[in-house]
Amino acid sequence: MRLGELFAGYGGLGMAVEEVFGATTAWFSEYEAAPSKILAHHWPDVPNYGDVTKIDWANIEPVDIISGGSPCQDLSLAGKRRGMQDGTRSNLWESMREGIAIIKPKYVVWENVKGALSAGAVSEMEQSEGRLGTDGEPNLRAIGRVLGDLADLGFDAEWRGVRAADVGAPHGRFRVFILASHRDRPRLQVTRNPGVAHQEGRGESAATLRNSIPAANGHDIRSDRARIVNQETGWPEPTHSDHTNWGSYGPAIKRWERTNGPAPRPTEHSGRGLMRLSPHFAEWMMGLPAGWVTSVPGVSRADQLKACGNGVVPQQAIAALTDMLHSFQAKDIAA
Repeated sequence: MRLGELFAGYGGLGMAVEEVFGATTAWFSEYEAAPSKILAHHWPDVPNYGDVTKIDWANIEPVDIISGGSPCQDLSLAGKRRGMQDGTRSNLWESMREGIAIIKPKYVVWENVKGALSAGAVSEMEQSEGRLGTDGEPNLRAIGRVLGDLADLGFDAEWRGVRAADVGAPHGRFRVFILASHRDRPRLQVTRNPGVAHQEGRGESAATLRNSIPAANGHDIRSDRARIVNQETGWPEPTHSDHTNWGSYGPAIKRWERTNGPAPRPTEHSGRGLMRLSPHFAEWMMGLPAGWVTSVPGVSRADQLKACGNGVVPQQAIAALTDMLHSFQAKDIAA
C-alpha cells in the first residue's frame, strides 16, 4: 500500500502506519522547516508538498492511506480551547478532508490530543437553521466533527484513546486515534505472521493493550525502518541508565528500556554551569531510535525538543491501529 502523511512532524505516525499496513510512504505534507529536515534525512527520495492548504489534490499521486494529526493547539487542554472552527489551526482538518474527498483512499488515520474529545467544533450541520448549536454554544465536539465528515465521505470508522504508558512508555501522553475504512473498498485481512504488530498477544482488544505491549520477552516493536536506519548510520548507543539514579521512576524507565533500549542521561550541561533537559532523552521518551531527531544536521536543540514535543509515539499508534484493524475484521466475520 502507498501512504500519504499530512502534518507529518518527524514521521512518527507514518512509521506506525508503514509497520501495521506494510505500507510505503509516497509523499508528505509538512510546513515547518525543522521537521521537514528530519523527514528529508530519513526519507530522502520522498517529496514533501509543504503547506497543506496549497496542495493541488487533483494533481498529487493517489495513495491507499492518508494519515495525519492536524494541529492540536486549539484543542489541547493546555491551550485556549478555541476548538475546531474558522480561523483556528485545528481547523486545518478541512484541508485534510478535502484531500480525502478527492483522492478517495482505502483508509484514513487521524491522531490528536485528548482535548479532541471535549473541545467544540463548528460544521455546516451546526450552523444550519434549526439544527444543533444554533441557540448557543456548539454541541458538536472535534472528534465528532471528524467522524461525521468521514461518514459523509463514505467511511466507517473506529476510534481509540491510548496512553503512551499503555505501551510501556514512562509518561502518560494520552492520544486519540481514528481509523476509517472506506465502506466500498475491501479491507485488509489481518494475519498473525507479517510484522510485529500482528504477533500473538497484540491487538485482540483494547483491554489487552496495557498488559500485552510490549511483550513479556521485551521484543522491540520500533518500526523496521527506524531499526534499519539506526544500524546503517552507525549512531552511538545511548549511555546506559545505570549511570543515573532514577529514584521512584526507576521501574517505569526500566520498562521502556525493554522496548526502546538503554535510556540516555535525562539532562545535559547548558554551557553556563546549569543543567537542562537533554533532547536525546526526549527522543528516547518518544520511542524513537537514538539520533532519529538529534543526529539530523541543521536542527537546533530548541527545534529538536519542539519536534519531540509535537510528535507521535510510534508504538502507541501501532497498538491503536492494530486493535482497530482486528475490530474491523471481527465485525466483517460476524457479518
